[in-house]
Amino acid sequence: MTNGTIDISLLLNVPIFASLNDEELKQIINSSDNGYEEYDMKQGIIREEEIGNCMYVILEGTVEVSIRGGTGGREITIATLRQGDFFGEQSLLPGGTGRRNASVRALHQTKLYRIDKKHVLLHVGGLDESEDITVQAFNPEDKKVREMLGNLRLFQSLNEIELDSFKSWTEVITVGPGDFVIKEDEPGEHLYVILDGVVEVFIIDEDGKINILAALNPGEYFGEQALLDDATGKRNAYVRTDNETRLIRISKEYFKLALKRDSDLAMALRKAGESQKEEISKYHS
Repeated sequence: MTNGTIDISLLLNVPIFASLNDEELKQIINSSDNGYEEYDMKQGIIREEEIGNCMYVILEGTVEVSIRGGTGGREITIATLRQGDFFGEQSLLPGGTGRRNASVRALHQTKLYRIDKKHVLLHVGGLDESEDITVQAFNPEDKKVREMLGNLRLFQSLNEIELDSFKSWTEVITVGPGDFVIKEDEPGEHLYVILDGVVEVFIIDEDGKINILAALNPGEYFGEQALLDDATGKRNAYVRTDNETRLIRISKEYFKLALKRDSDLAMALRKAGESQKEEISKYHS
């Protein structure tokens, strides 16, 4: 390891990857799913009880591992990890809760190598790159989600293995009738695809009148505009369910990863965003 970059030997220190050959290790290092992250002193990296979607190898610096315990749920330090150590893999393993069992923060300026969950699953038996068994193992609900995502233009840049691992980067949620999914001006953190039900997209003009912009049905999506690189990061409209609705919620990070691979899609979404702005501006003049 030199200048904060990861060396194959560091991955061999991780039991999950210890049996891999050099070519397989290089594929992990060179994958666009994985990459380097830097954290300032005292900055949080992961939080106890949050859903885990990656693991980390420490390239530079020191991190502190803590759990909540004792009176008042105060944090108790249980470990200090340094260069060459790794963390975050436990919540990714099959058979677990999927949640972090501790919090981790940087004690000093720290550089990490982040490895996406799918690469962990691939090498502990959760995914099999050589056999097409994943889709066959899906229950009807999972198959419906997988097919819907695979049919969307948004995710055509993903390969079959990435699509088959959708459970690591999506969550199906149920929203009651008449409930808000997103509100204008709040920060955007997720993209939503409608699995079942109908939602209304609307804005409220200066006179307090509701103006319906669209009604969206299963297979359609919303919330992407706030996630684009050149956007404000805030929602530009309200979205409310018409009846009980099930949505596929997709993290901002994974959507942006897919977008980076597809410049034509990114351009099309930006153009759609400009049209939306023009439409919305009519009600805010």
